[in-house]
Amino acid sequence: MTSISLRQDGAVARLYIDNPQRKNAISRAMWQAVPALVAQALAHEGTRALTVQSAAPGCFAAGADISEFEATFSDPAESLRANAEIQAAVNALAACPVPTLALIDGPCVGGGVALAVACDVRLASPRARFAVTPARLGLSYHPDDVARLVRACGRAQASELLFAGQVWSAERGLVAGLVNEIFSIGEFEEAAAQLVASICANSLSANLALKRALAAVESRDPAALREAESEFTALFSGADFHEGRDAFLQKRKASFPSHRSPKD
Repeated sequence: MTSISLRQDGAVARLYIDNPQRKNAISRAMWQAVPALVAQALAHEGTRALTVQSAAPGCFAAGADISEFEATFSDPAESLRANAEIQAAVNALAACPVPTLALIDGPCVGGGVALAVACDVRLASPRARFAVTPARLGLSYHPDDVARLVRACGRAQASELLFAGQVWSAERGLVAGLVNEIFSIGEFEEAAAQLVASICANSLSANLALKRALAAVESRDPAALREAESEFTALFSGADFHEGRDAFLQKRKASFPSHRSPKD
């Protein structure tokens, strides 16, 4: 049975793609489930990061399930609905306010690349392979996904990936800026865990502000930039800064108030 599911692992919400028989091709039902799963992760008071990863080793996401194409895309109205569902899934991940990480341990194709570039950080194993192939089918790529791809690896690299539809190795993805780092198969899981733990150890209120600041800088929207500057200033009076400062001076681990549940 194919699925996409959410598991809470302490402060980390893990979105698992589980269709290994088809290299984690994503069915329409799976796309439909993503926005609610992201909302579920954010509803958990302790969530400080969200990962997107395969439930089985050696996979990431082979894009939309091509076995559904004839039924889904033979009718224009149904095509519109299906494409809207895919973009709702990708946009829910892109809009997630906590840091997001794509853990790529195998093929990452089409819609899989869209999911990956919707994340803040992308880690790969040597088994990772990247391709964006809609031009092979006479199709384009959604403009939102194109924009995120360009932000990830630049116009020239994104153009090659889109126009040629060729498969890139993990190393080529690293050189292009599509991924942050490659770890060996034996090190991949532990290295990813360490990075996630480092993110979760830092102030949640600071990471939320930093993510909003990154979005403001990308958008170049004057109002958003002013809001980010105001938030930057306000954090100097915040409880997390007071705790972080004291912990640093006292050479101890910080216990940030933003990590605590309101019930604590």
